[in-house]
Amino acid sequence: MSSDPSILLSCGEMSGDMHAAQLIARLRERIPGVKIRALGGDRCAEAGAELLFHYGEYAILGFSGVLANVPKLWRLERALKKRLRSGVDLFIAVDYPGLNMRLAAYAKKAGVPVLYYISPQLWAWGAGRMAKLARSVDMMAVILPFEKDMYERSSVPVEYVGHPFVVDHELPRPLPEEERAGIGILPGSRPQEIQRVFPVMLDTAKYLSAGNPGHVFTVGRSPAVPKLLYDKIAEGAGIPLDFDDDAVAVMRRSRLLLVASGTATLQGALLQTPLVIVYRVSALNYFLARRLVTLDRIGLVNVVLGDVVCPEFIQGDATPELIGPAALELLEDGDRRRGMLERFSTLEKTLGGGGGCGRVADLAAELIKRQ
Repeated sequence: MSSDPSILLSCGEMSGDMHAAQLIARLRERIPGVKIRALGGDRCAEAGAELLFHYGEYAILGFSGVLANVPKLWRLERALKKRLRSGVDLFIAVDYPGLNMRLAAYAKKAGVPVLYYISPQLWAWGAGRMAKLARSVDMMAVILPFEKDMYERSSVPVEYVGHPFVVDHELPRPLPEEERAGIGILPGSRPQEIQRVFPVMLDTAKYLSAGNPGHVFTVGRSPAVPKLLYDKIAEGAGIPLDFDDDAVAVMRRSRLLLVASGTATLQGALLQTPLVIVYRVSALNYFLARRLVTLDRIGLVNVVLGDVVCPEFIQGDATPELIGPAALELLEDGDRRRGMLERFSTLEKTLGGGGGCGRVADLAAELIKRQ
């Protein structure tokens, strides 16, 4: 290993920034003098990476969002490829497959080893891209147990490292049931997401308040989204709302969550908080996704548990008249709530083991040393 190894890291969303920051801290412990440059966010910068580009400038949702931002995304990709040609010892991709799969293929052709941490969701989008990924990656570090078998069947070098929410202790312990109160609203982490999902959740909150004006609603805000957007959508909601910049705290203390599909569904479940999944995208994005996605469920927690444990209300089904009754049933201390919590209690064991970000950093050091 050279005395001054250089790593280019790419992550493109808030959850990726959170996981990448932990990895950066472990890399700096294990590889003396390492220089890490990144497409990432504030957490990556705080962990010690030199931030080349902030993911917040490229937080784009869906196919139509990509089409509308092609020149901007093309300039980003071109700049990162230029970095890959400038003496990088290792490329680390963290999730964000739209860009990272192309960068991985480019890095491989340029002779730069590739470590992919947090697999693209090929189990959702079908196996068509598996062959391309197999040619582009020197090591996959996966966080869901079933992904290891999937890559091994395709002869892709892979190691299961455990989910960072469990192995790297990002989440606090769940609160007891008797200490919980109120309903948490988590409408996503990107502006386009919030514009489509938040109004539905507010209409559902009004539906729930009509039957019980005593319900307290707290909106967990994403640091990647301007507060003004939340205020604009919530204006005239007709119900009292609290706001909290600590979404995890909202998940932990709430009795029930209305949550957009994504990482937050798994966070809420690990915090033992019953949840209802709500999601809407543009008509074009939904049409294209239905043609490509192979799963019959969208929530990550449901994918991991292998069943629709948490009710999902997607697109045309995302209405207060459908969401409201499901939410009311889960607020009750009945069989539906107890059964969901019982299933949630298995997640920590399912997602544990593997060594976490420390093991990913070891894999990175091994790949650099091979050079």
